[in-house]
Amino acid sequence: MYYGKKVILRGLELSDVDSIMKSWNNLELRRTLAQSLPVTREEELEWIRKSWKERSAGTSYQFAITDHKNNFLGTTGFFSINKISRSAELGIAIYDIKNRGKGYGTDAVITLCAIGFNILNFHTIRLNYIENNKAAKAYYRAGFQEIGRMRDAIFKHGEYLDLIYMDIIENEFRDKFSEYTLFRQE
Repeated sequence: MYYGKKVILRGLELSDVDSIMKSWNNLELRRTLAQSLPVTREEELEWIRKSWKERSAGTSYQFAITDHKNNFLGTTGFFSINKISRSAELGIAIYDIKNRGKGYGTDAVITLCAIGFNILNFHTIRLNYIENNKAAKAYYRAGFQEIGRMRDAIFKHGEYLDLIYMDIIENEFRDKFSEYTLFRQE
């Protein structure tokens, strides 16, 4: 387990599926994610199983996000890992709307970046988000910088939206967040 100031990142378990399914198909959450269509419990179980295989292969690393009392908040992880360029793409979702706006997403992104730069030896971490995602403020707070935009790239609920691209480089992260040790602070 890796410890942030507000969250813990741990491996995904099949037992997480009930917590995932409570909010995963919520339309408000889906508005800001690439996948708009609802999924079944079995599809989520398969996604967790697939994440274990990808972790073993070093092609993707997915984590459950919990608070420090072990309440499930969402998932985050790396995908599109390029070992030669030492880069990866980051994704995150805080599922239940009542847990948003409390700093969990920002802390999860910072904690995940600390894993990426300090454990996995990435040089660059990038992400993209749909322009209607109000929670994207977390990316800016975590030190990511906007590097581009694809206009009208995503069709969501009757409208075309821009896709915004961001990245952070390891020295930028270390300069801003050197206090993230990832281990429990007693």
